[in-house]
Amino acid sequence: MTSPGLQSMFHALLLSLVAGTPLLMAAFCCTPLKKAVARLLPWAAVPALLTATTAPIDVVVEVPWFFMGGRMGLDETGRIFLCLSAFIWFLASFSARSLLKNDQGQTHFFVFFLTAMAGNFGLILARGMLGYYLFFAVMSFAAYGLVIHKGTDEAAKAGRLYLTLVMIGEVALFTALLTLMHSTGSLALEDMAGVSYHPLTLALLFIGFGVKIGALPVHGWMAPAYQAAPIPAAAVLAGAMINAGILGWLRFLPLGQTSSPQGGMLFVAAGALAAVYGVVIGLKKKQAGAVLACSSISQMGLITVIFGLGLLDHEAGLQAAPVLILYVVHHSLAKSSLFFGYDLVERQGRTLSRLQMAALLLPALSLAGLPFTSGAIAKTAFKGLAGTLGGPWHGLSAFFLPITAMGTSLLMFHFMYVLRHSRSVGHSGRTESRIIFAISFIAAAITLWLWPAARISASHSLAGMKFLQALWPVAGGCLLFLVWRRISSRTTVFSDEQKKQGGFDTILRTVTRFLQEKEKQNLKQDGLVTSLRKLVPPLRRSEKIMGRWKVVGLSYLALCLCLLFLLL
Repeated sequence: MTSPGLQSMFHALLLSLVAGTPLLMAAFCCTPLKKAVARLLPWAAVPALLTATTAPIDVVVEVPWFFMGGRMGLDETGRIFLCLSAFIWFLASFSARSLLKNDQGQTHFFVFFLTAMAGNFGLILARGMLGYYLFFAVMSFAAYGLVIHKGTDEAAKAGRLYLTLVMIGEVALFTALLTLMHSTGSLALEDMAGVSYHPLTLALLFIGFGVKIGALPVHGWMAPAYQAAPIPAAAVLAGAMINAGILGWLRFLPLGQTSSPQGGMLFVAAGALAAVYGVVIGLKKKQAGAVLACSSISQMGLITVIFGLGLLDHEAGLQAAPVLILYVVHHSLAKSSLFFGYDLVERQGRTLSRLQMAALLLPALSLAGLPFTSGAIAKTAFKGLAGTLGGPWHGLSAFFLPITAMGTSLLMFHFMYVLRHSRSVGHSGRTESRIIFAISFIAAAITLWLWPAARISASHSLAGMKFLQALWPVAGGCLLFLVWRRISSRTTVFSDEQKKQGGFDTILRTVTRFLQEKEKQNLKQDGLVTSLRKLVPPLRRSEKIMGRWKVVGLSYLALCLCLLFLLL
């Protein structure tokens, strides 16, 4: 066999092992070897790490017996996403292994964990529409098992909501895929360049991949799921799997090769709204995982704005693509570090020390763009993009970004407050959790400073005016948090005292109950009302059934009608 043939076989084997290793280990979980799988769990991500760091760029192989006869490949964007995802899955594997050491449902969790890992890695390497869709679906549905693992009522409710929205997203994505196949006559993702997108197709792609990143209005699953899932699972949901939606947009709507001003405005508007909305709802959350989920909604909103700017025209797309990648890397490393820090707090079973507070505060305020952090680099690149585009987009850097940075600072101080006052019973594996958090902390702190692609933005972020522009929103967020906590504490005290008071409040409640009883007696005397009351129980049961499925059913019908309209 010739050297090129051997090289092709080696690349095919290497790329196949990326998703094949976790799939094979998931299968072994159903055999007597399940204990060995538990011990070797972190090794499932090793082939992905090796491929991301050693495989040549632009390698593409045909594998008839794998990926359902699809094509696998690695480009520069795929290398970054694969390296980032593999690193987070690698750390989360160590965390999950120690956390679930004595868990009775350990095997079930590892099956879903490894399957979701395989889907995440597979979609990054997929070079065809069918391969991407299949691995995206595998990852999405396997994550359902991670969300419901604890078996509580809250976990079951979060799982149902997650599954409902995932089904909507899968139907939207499959419908968009069919329309793109009809338009291009090809399944290759490389053929997406220059495609003219129908507005409905853009909307379907926005929904299909937007479910994964928590885009409005399909964000409702994120806060319950992040809180319900075990923390290692939440870390990969927030740091790795969430990026599948961003990569999907990059694959199906390649920046620099796709131009859609109307679609760009849709992305910008939805992203800007999500950036503000995530902060507002996050301040109402009382659980650390839910607060971090709302932060992800806000941060993904900013990334959506960047993507929308790249859709305005081809030149804007070429400028937006590297900024988008910088922001994705920054957010993934910072958010996963926060979850691993949250895991450390839960395991030690006591409040944060001052050193731990300071260590957690760095990735937290990095999301707000604190100077000398990766967030400052990402925000500087974002401001540079908005300034280059000029026109109305200059207001993004002058007004919108500082306001969102202040909101993020406020939300992150709220996260620290919730985490410091949370009650935890303590778990095993405290030493492992400290090491994992330390590694994630270092990665979040130095990666962008050492990355050649971020060198220009890093140097600009240290300039005098840039430094002050990044500092005042964080200081303003801290001040707002102090004011907000003071107002909240006064409101809480006032409410508690009001509940304890009798007097006039007691009289009002007594009068209200008396009037309600009289109204009930009058209704019973009315024969027509009595007949109608008999219909209430069956109507309530019908409403409960319709409320459970109407969203999925109506959405599926609407998407089918969209597909029919597009194919006519």
